[in-house]
Amino acid sequence: MLELDVLNKYVYGNDLLKTLLEQYPQVKLCLDVGRLHSQDKLDKNFDSFGLTLRFAKYAEVIHLWNVKVTDSLENSHFPVLPNLISEEGWADIEKYLKIIKRENKFRKILFEHRSDLISDEELENCYNWINSIL
Repeated sequence: MLELDVLNKYVYGNDLLKTLLEQYPQVKLCLDVGRLHSQDKLDKNFDSFGLTLRFAKYAEVIHLWNVKVTDSLENSHFPVLPNLISEEGWADIEKYLKIIKRENKFRKILFEHRSDLISDEELENCYNWINSIL
């Protein structure tokens, strides 16, 4: 399994990876939503939603967590909650998951967050919200 982590233009700017994934279907990807969002905000040439659309069908695992990106990175590996809005720098979790849901029926979600940062009630809200999207 390959985890896409801080991609450069040689990977996201051409179809080489897609061609190889089609040639070797036993190789699967891990899409990390927090990392995709971070790179989207820091790399003006990177389109995280476009990349998610291109590669979701090759993903076996989705690492799910949130991070706030403004002038700096804040709250890395924060649980995904519906009240964390993209206009404030948070990842648009619902948009990512709707793309993944449409493109890949066999994905697995790994909550890669720090659950100690929120209350038990908020954590339950996190899981219920994700379940309602998927």
